[in-house]
Amino acid sequence: MALNTSKDLEKIVIYEVFARAYGGFSKVEADLERIKNLGVDYVWFMPVHPTGIENRKGTLGSPYAIRDYRSIDPSLGSEDEFKHLISSIHNLGMKAMMDVVFNHMATDSVLATKHPEWFMRDGNGKPTRKIADWSDIIDFDFSNPALSEYLIDTLKFWVKNYDIDGFRCDVAGLVPIGFWNRARSELENVKNLVWLSESKDPYLYQAFDITYDYDSYDILKAYFAGQNSLSNYASNFEYQKQIFDDHIKLRFLENHDQERIAKYVGGKLRAWTTLLMVQKGAILLYNGQEFALKDRLDIFNEFHLDFSKGDKEFEDFMRNLIRLRKNMPALSYGKMDVLKNSDPQSVISILRRAENSLALYVGNLISGGKVQINFGNLNNVYIHAFDHLKGEPITFYIDRKSMATFDIEDYLLLSSYKAGI
Repeated sequence: MALNTSKDLEKIVIYEVFARAYGGFSKVEADLERIKNLGVDYVWFMPVHPTGIENRKGTLGSPYAIRDYRSIDPSLGSEDEFKHLISSIHNLGMKAMMDVVFNHMATDSVLATKHPEWFMRDGNGKPTRKIADWSDIIDFDFSNPALSEYLIDTLKFWVKNYDIDGFRCDVAGLVPIGFWNRARSELENVKNLVWLSESKDPYLYQAFDITYDYDSYDILKAYFAGQNSLSNYASNFEYQKQIFDDHIKLRFLENHDQERIAKYVGGKLRAWTTLLMVQKGAILLYNGQEFALKDRLDIFNEFHLDFSKGDKEFEDFMRNLIRLRKNMPALSYGKMDVLKNSDPQSVISILRRAENSLALYVGNLISGGKVQINFGNLNNVYIHAFDHLKGEPITFYIDRKSMATFDIEDYLLLSSYKAGI
């Protein structure tokens, strides 16, 4: 992590907002109290700037093909409305995070016209990009020091004028780490911010507090496509401990670049959502995930979020789950171990421990039935716990071989306090 990263960031819940799909800033503001009551700490806004017209994808264009970094898309509302929205977020005890897209801009951006020397060129001297499919943008050339100066001043502009609390930095690994180190250093003189990298590269922790858990999600996505195993997904959490140690990962099941998790998992959605909440790291929720929505938001064309079509009981379930996560030390910041079990192709078992407390998750994500769990260095002990699914106490025995047997039809979430664990 960066030298001054707060460990408290491991406890936060970030809610991703696509203001265009909401219908603008006023509609987002009307929903803030519900978002706060869900247990959200940071509201992250996908880009709120005008989008490029030239080479536009879809009818409205990608919000990540930005025409002007220092302007607001008038279709979302006015500058004053955005300032009021940020103020309302603060008044509710939450913080506001903005998307930063500094690898590229729209092909017809204001900078492409004013400073063409700031962009990459191909062999014929024409503006180009690193990823050919991103045909609506052109990439920056960071060899020009004036570019870095302008971009850092842009970050200061949003903090000073709008009181932004943090930045989610798009494809941060495609931007030189030297730039991010300088940006963080200079912005520290303005405000203590949170820096989130949309990349899994470990070296980015030089400048960032949190990085995306794409290393796990890529395995999960392959599992859903029938190209990988559930056991590989679970074992990657243990592998991460060797690489990231105490660094903070952003755990997620969906975002604007991915399909809705409800589309993949059917009747196992609660088991998967609970698995998300018991993982070590910050949590990301995407607009409508709390309502078990299945339709992926269209970021290129007109699309309107309709929460009335969602599952209100699932929202209540998620709210209670987030509250539980925040109130239990083991789930907030405890050590995380993936326990071996007798059916690794169907079951994931996780133990979290902190301050003589434990939280045990066992999810049968395929079917149901009896499963044996290996508790490692815990053995010959009775655990008196509380079953958060059934809402009742439970006692189970870990035998001399560190094994305990459970009958898991869906998932199990237990908590217990016991000295010395």
